[in-house]
Amino acid sequence: MNEMSNSQSADRKSVFWNRVQLIMILVVFAAPIIGAFLYKPQSFSNYGDIYTPVRPVENLLMQDGDAVVELDSMRRQWIFLVTANGNCTQACEDNILKIRQLRFMQNNNMGRIRTVFLHTQLLPQIALDLAAKYSPVESYSVPFNDFDEWTRVLKLENEPPEAQQDRFYIIDPAGNLMMSYPANADPGMIKKDIKRLLKTSQIG
Repeated sequence: MNEMSNSQSADRKSVFWNRVQLIMILVVFAAPIIGAFLYKPQSFSNYGDIYTPVRPVENLLMQDGDAVVELDSMRRQWIFLVTANGNCTQACEDNILKIRQLRFMQNNNMGRIRTVFLHTQLLPQIALDLAAKYSPVESYSVPFNDFDEWTRVLKLENEPPEAQQDRFYIIDPAGNLMMSYPANADPGMIKKDIKRLLKTSQIG
């Protein structure tokens, strides 16, 4: 009788510990899913101006000399974009340098980012000089009539005209305009935003 009682007790203990182990295994496998569900990044509202909701950017066209470049050809990479209409002011040039340096700051993630300088009615020699000075920033032109479409897409809603000037923009790998920064934005704070964006992004 004692042997049977001991055997039943051992069986109960075995079942109990098997259940405990099963629960622990389920917890281990479920933790990342639960964590991803509960995690809500707060980085995107801390510094840059956010486009809410994110704004899809059409397959707009650019020119590299005589060659036409489609924006779609840059999908699956982040785009840091600076634009200029007529001339590239000091603030514009500072932004070109800024996006170049911010890309370098990402170290192993540099390959996920393309830096683009888009301009219209800029003297060809100035465009060439800027492209050489800030390589590997890519320099593309766009006809003046088509530049209005870029201006429309990039516009911040409910902001005065002066707030629209000399900004740089971030387009995500799916082709959505996400954020922009004024010319006087702190590169250190921008770097933190970008680091978090790249960390949480599942594409690009």
